[in-house]
Amino acid sequence: MTEIRRRRAAVIGGGITGISAALFLQRDGHDVTVFERDEIGTGTSMGNSGVISIAGCIPTSVPGIVGRVPKMLMDPYGPLSIRWGYLPNLLPWLVSFARNSREDRVRANARAKSALLELSHAAYDTLIEQADAESMISRRGVLKVFRSNASFAGAKFEMDVMRECGRKFTVLGADDIRQMEPALQPIFEHGIFYDDNSALRHPGRLVQRFARTFVEGGGKIVKETVTGFQGDTAIRTQAGDHETDIIVIAAGSWSADLVRQLGSRIMLDTERGYHIMLPHPDTTLNRPVALAEHSVFLSPMEHGLRMTTGVELGGNEAPPDFTRARRMVGHISDAVKGFRTAEQSNWLGFRPSTPSGVPYLGALPRHPNVYLAAGGGHVGMTMGPVSGRIVADLVAGRDPGVDLTPYRIG
Repeated sequence: MTEIRRRRAAVIGGGITGISAALFLQRDGHDVTVFERDEIGTGTSMGNSGVISIAGCIPTSVPGIVGRVPKMLMDPYGPLSIRWGYLPNLLPWLVSFARNSREDRVRANARAKSALLELSHAAYDTLIEQADAESMISRRGVLKVFRSNASFAGAKFEMDVMRECGRKFTVLGADDIRQMEPALQPIFEHGIFYDDNSALRHPGRLVQRFARTFVEGGGKIVKETVTGFQGDTAIRTQAGDHETDIIVIAAGSWSADLVRQLGSRIMLDTERGYHIMLPHPDTTLNRPVALAEHSVFLSPMEHGLRMTTGVELGGNEAPPDFTRARRMVGHISDAVKGFRTAEQSNWLGFRPSTPSGVPYLGALPRHPNVYLAAGGGHVGMTMGPVSGRIVADLVAGRDPGVDLTPYRIG
């Protein structure tokens, strides 16, 4: 094996992808510094549904979605809203999103996502073992439930593509659902059980555990905002320049602006997502449950029952609007026995999303020592560790074990 030359690495972003990249680079002996403007474990990697979604290969843009958009926008409980003032900025992304809804593209995009998902558990397990974090994971699968025959029939394309991609799942009937999740009301006729998916008991705390492991191993976390670059040999923050040999951009939905400063353009925008934390019912769910008709995830966590819902297209700057999320709390209250609607806390996060659903991963065309890992969208929490591992492989000159063509920049 060729000896890896120790180098200085600057990782921009302290979410699950950035911290994972930092840990894998550190394992190779590099001197790594993470730059994060906020507290670790408080961003999008904290507020998600807490699912390691190995089966999550289906992109958001699927056949027929463009025709359903007007109805979704008109529905006060619908899963989609748009900040209309942001629409001119969003138009190129939306055009590409529509083009990616063709069936041939959807299948190709699903295959590309699946190739990374296939490697995700192994990358996670490496970091979980290193951080002694097994107690923070629940390996009881994830359940998606359907009230009606019609909505379940609408999932046929999704299941066909998952089968093509080798994703594992089991179709359940009403009796199976009741036995698996006694806390659910007996109103669901069909279910899909993803037995190799896992759940995080508190996503933010897991990222913080990984970060603590990184620091204990000699890594540094600097709370500064990266504002630019000095070529590819230094990053610039409000406090000054920091020289480095390797730069990893893992800044989530802010990555596009950083990449643009280095002469590359990527199709990346923000799918704003909301959650509401609720008290556990007397008998809570055994695992995360997706309510198909409502596009809602209910995730039992150590600090309450998390309801994540909806996509809002509006960039990173607009203030939060919890109207739809709060409406949804009452709208789904008949789904769980003893459901409690008292709001404990709320949150808005920014999913870095590509129109295809396929993330960016690799070196920038004009800057071979600058690597990008961004665009995980709805499975960013799942893909973070494998993306970080692949970045470390590329820095070391190792075969990452997957064809990176679908994820290339530019």
